Amino acid sequence: MEVKTLLILMLVLFVYSLIGGAIMMALEQTNEETVTTDITTTLSTFITDHASCMTSNELIAFLTEVRNAYDSGVKSINGTTNAATQWDFGNSIFFVVTAITTIGYGNQTPATKGGQAFIVIYALIGIPVTGLMLAGLAEKIKKLNSYFTNKTIPYLEKYTKTEKGLKYFSIYFTICCLLILIPSAIISAIEGWAYGEAIYYSVITFTTIGFGDFVVGTETKGGTKIVYKLVVIIWIFTGLAWLGALIGECTETAKAFTEKKEKKQVKNGSDIDDTYEDVNTKTDVATGDLAKVA
Repeated sequence: MEVKTLLILMLVLFVYSLIGGAIMMALEQTNEETVTTDITTTLSTFITDHASCMTSNELIAFLTEVRNAYDSGVKSINGTTNAATQWDFGNSIFFVVTAITTIGYGNQTPATKGGQAFIVIYALIGIPVTGLMLAGLAEKIKKLNSYFTNKTIPYLEKYTKTEKGLKYFSIYFTICCLLILIPSAIISAIEGWAYGEAIYYSVITFTTIGFGDFVVGTETKGGTKIVYKLVVIIWIFTGLAWLGALIGECTETAKAFTEKKEKKQVKNGSDIDDTYEDVNTKTDVATGDLAKVA
């Protein structure tokens, strides 16, 4: 890739980031300010109503303990000990998978020094292995895509571009249904989310962004949780491999287009040089400077 092309891509990404940041600020900042005002008013009212039995420092200390407990994975709000735990076997498997796939939802983090040290070593080993496996799966998916794209559609043999476009649309629409639309409907029903929220979760997961505001299986208990999360893990690996194949195809297409453009520029430059040399030769012949021609 030429330096010029790389600089253009960097500029495009920079401008794209500025636009995205501006849009997110416009969409989210007002809500943040409203929530901040509401919680401040609520705390102020609570302290005023209970000034005789609780000081503001005591309330802040209590809320800090609640927040620390929540950050450590305690989800119980009524003091019971039989609430769903973040560190049973199913959730623990799900956690290490999200670590080695670099999704990292962030809703579940190790609170002990041992856990933190272990996941660092585990991820450093697991991420490359996972990357190799996903690359292998992506390669198989690309071959499968090629198999279908090389198939001829009846009555469209003469319309090459139309046939190619229709085949690619059919393949990616089918994959989108199988990996996003249908699974999102199932997740929506199981988790009690809106369908749009489930699609949002699916896309955020497959792109390994992993915000952590929506995570499957946080309320499920018992043996069904392990089965459910294992199925979700298989779904995640399949989706990551498919996305890798898609990105690979887009990268190869863009690379081929760039190389073709660069070769064309080089060829045009060579043609100009050849033309320039021909003009000089003819000029030398016309002026009788045969030494230069020789």
